Amino acid sequence: MFILMPHSNSSWIFLGVLMALGLLCALAPPARATQVILRGAWMMAPAQQKNSAQPPDAATARTLQTFDTRGLVHLPRGSRGTWVRLLPAAGAWPTGEWMLVIDQPGLGVVDLHAAGQAPQRQALEDLDQGALHTPGQLAFRLENLRGDAPLWLFFQPNPWLGSSMHFALRTPQSWAQQASGWLAFVSSALTVLVVMSLMGLWFGMLLRDRAYLLYAVYVLAYALLSAVSMGYAFHPLQLGWVARDPAMVARVAGGIAGAASILFAARFADLYHHLPWSRRLVQVLAGLFIAIALLSLAPWAAPRALGGWLQNPVVVLAGPSVLILLILAWSRGSRYAGFFLLGWSPLVVLTVCDSLQSFDLLQSWMWLQRASLAAAAFEALVLIAGLADRTLAARRDHRQALHRAEVDALTGTLNRGALLTRLQEMLELGSGPLSVLFIDLDHFKRLNDHAGHQAGDQALVALVRTMRMELREDDLLGRYGGEEFMVLLPGQSLSQALGVAERLLQAVRLRRLAISTDLPGLTVSIGAAEAQLGESLPQLLGRADQAMYAAKRNGRDQVQANPLPQRQPLQG
Repeated sequence: MFILMPHSNSSWIFLGVLMALGLLCALAPPARATQVILRGAWMMAPAQQKNSAQPPDAATARTLQTFDTRGLVHLPRGSRGTWVRLLPAAGAWPTGEWMLVIDQPGLGVVDLHAAGQAPQRQALEDLDQGALHTPGQLAFRLENLRGDAPLWLFFQPNPWLGSSMHFALRTPQSWAQQASGWLAFVSSALTVLVVMSLMGLWFGMLLRDRAYLLYAVYVLAYALLSAVSMGYAFHPLQLGWVARDPAMVARVAGGIAGAASILFAARFADLYHHLPWSRRLVQVLAGLFIAIALLSLAPWAAPRALGGWLQNPVVVLAGPSVLILLILAWSRGSRYAGFFLLGWSPLVVLTVCDSLQSFDLLQSWMWLQRASLAAAAFEALVLIAGLADRTLAARRDHRQALHRAEVDALTGTLNRGALLTRLQEMLELGSGPLSVLFIDLDHFKRLNDHAGHQAGDQALVALVRTMRMELREDDLLGRYGGEEFMVLLPGQSLSQALGVAERLLQAVRLRRLAISTDLPGLTVSIGAAEAQLGESLPQLLGRADQAMYAAKRNGRDQVQANPLPQRQPLQG
């Protein structure tokens, strides 16, 4: 079983602090108000009613359906609108000034009729600077309520976007305290979402990684959806283009957020590699969200109604489905499925629960909106951390692949291709003297035949270890092939290179590299050459190779040079 493990204990601490802060902010209760218990009831507006100017009469009010004001109530959407009646459970209204606060009123117009007061009208999408509502709330000021006269509220909801709402009577001081705290919290959470999406967009373009771009689209679309549904887009942002058709903007943003989140999860968690059969399911789920967005853009009522009908069922279907895919991918070794589960699971669970409230379920969970926004901000931080970890891992793998492609597996030195590439670069740069040493291990075939190839490999490794101790950090040592090695000495003239070669000879002799007691200590033959002005790579290698073979012909265990004095060496 694969286990998600951040790279250090500090990662666990960081994620734990974020989660704790998110939960505290999300689930902190609102400021307590003086307890005024309300009795609520609602009814659809009569078919013959032309407007909201006159509350229902006594006969019509007999059809009201009661609801518990201690929880949420989901009012039906429809073109006729809905009447809500509120009464004091104690039999009489309290004296003084009060605020009737409607949490999560949804989009649409709300009219308040109170005995002895002029009617009041508010809407979340109202851009009036003098409006009292804060993100996710409408507030009506009430003064000197009469005895037991009911408060009548007429909801003309947006037919395409409903909400489960809550009613409460608060003192002005209590409402102001709660409103300022709620505004600060929403502002902070949305700021986190926007900043994280911009970071994702920047890194996506910089690294040309589609996962970052999908993340940016998902987070930004979710931020827009949250801003519209809570009224933040209108107060304090004053986005007039959203106010012209907020339901359409919210539904399109929701569709884009849903599709982008699913495609991002598939790419980020590498679902198609760990679960090849999931490709079709991912495409279908993402396609459903895209269909919702496209239907919401239609100019006709029928397709827009279909998009509205599809929205909640698709959310309820897609959320658990993607969670199951992520759990399966995680169990099969996808580290980043674990990251996604850590960040996304709280939000998707809360989103599904919020959708269930439209079916009159979980109506006592009034904290869902706060928790969802906190979970979204927490998710954005976790996923951007996961993307950063993924990018660093990809770069590390790339560097390791390059290293393996350039390094000889046995000795750990540069291989022939890497050596020739480095030497060609030095020749083209021509920034100073450059010398080359060709080194051959003497009697290597006899060692292999007598002691075996494993002994020969041990000798090569021991030779490399010895030579490295005599070379500078800037010198490059590599295995040219078999028992032949090459040393590149940038900045070294031929006379200096000969000094290096003599040190190498002495080091090998002193170490008495031998694998078997009945074999003499190993020695090397070295050929040296200095690069000449205008000399090609094959010419330089040929001279160094000739010098090395001259050392072998003259008895081995020595250095020979090929200086070519008639030509000019490279100058600095």
